[in-house]
Order: sequence, then C-alpha cells, then structure tokens
Amino acid sequence: MNWGRKIFNTMIIEEKISKVLHKLEELNKQGGQWNIDRETGQFLYNLILGKKPEIIIEIGSSNGYSTIWLAMAAQKIGAKIITYEFVPEKVRDLVSNLQKAGLIKYVQIIPDDANKRLEELNERVDFVFLDGRKNEYLQQLKLLEPKLKPGAIIAADNIVSHKHVLGDYLYYVANDSKYKSELKDVGTGLEISERL
Repeated sequence: MNWGRKIFNTMIIEEKISKVLHKLEELNKQGGQWNIDRETGQFLYNLILGKKPEIIIEIGSSNGYSTIWLAMAAQKIGAKIITYEFVPEKVRDLVSNLQKAGLIKYVQIIPDDANKRLEELNERVDFVFLDGRKNEYLQQLKLLEPKLKPGAIIAADNIVSHKHVLGDYLYYVANDSKYKSELKDVGTGLEISERL
C-alpha cells in the first residue's frame, strides 16, 4: 500500500472556501469543536483525488470542516458525499458552512445517527471517513461492509489519540483477511484500510 504523505502546502483553494476553513480553524483552536487538522484534511483530499471514488461516506461531520475537504475533492472528480451527523446544532453549522463554501451541492446530509441509518444505504461505497464516536467505528464498519466495493478505502481518524477505545477496531482491520491496513502518522493518527 502506497498512501504517501503527499501534502501540497501551496495548493490553491478558492477564496470563499479558504475563508470558511480559516474561520473553522480559529474556532477549533478555541476548543470544543473536535475537527481534524489541516494536515489531515489535505491528506484526505489527496487520497480521494488519487483513488477517485464515486461514493464517499463520512460519519461524524460536526461543523463541516472535514466535509469541506472531502467536498473539494469530490467537486474535482465528480463524486458524491453522504455525511451523517446527529447533533442538531452541528447539522445547522454544517449546512451553513457548506453553503458559504459553495460546496453544499456535492453533499447529501443525513441528520441522524449513522448506526440507525447505514442499513438503509442503497449505494455501493468506494471511500469511508470514520470520525464519529470512536467506540462505534467497528459497528459502523460492519454495517457498511455489504456496501463496500472491492478496493474501497476506509480512513479512520483519531487512531493514536483514542487508541484506548479503538482496540477492537484496530484488531479487526489488522487481522481480518478482507482488509489490508496501515497506520499513517497524520494528525491524530489515520488508519487507512483497503477492502480487498
């Protein structure tokens, strides 16, 4: 697996998107937002551009910072994002931030708990970003498994920072023959797994 740390610090971002990202980065510095960092956003963006998925699932979009990075990539390759967020205030902020960034048309927002709604998903999935409740990653992956295309990528965030609650997930992706998995030293740790 060669998912290198190809990060373009000089990537050009549209001004309206850049303004929203910077605003959310400032909010994150104040605490309580739990967003990914810019390095992780750029890594996911580049990973999506390289893999060119058609359907991207995000679980735990919060106020939309990560969703914006995913949507910028989706816009370039013509992909669709389906994101799950169940906290009403976060859904409100997510919608607002995607509208301000001009990326709302690339994102289908499911304002509900992913655990309740993933079984209803009728799409075949190429890319998954897990960033919701850490103790539910394995449950969510198992709900998605029948919908994953061969070669699908699962990017799970907070692997280093929350290792104490992610043991079952890490054991599963490392030992199940359906996956090839690797920890990337990006942000708070990303486990990148490929569905074989």
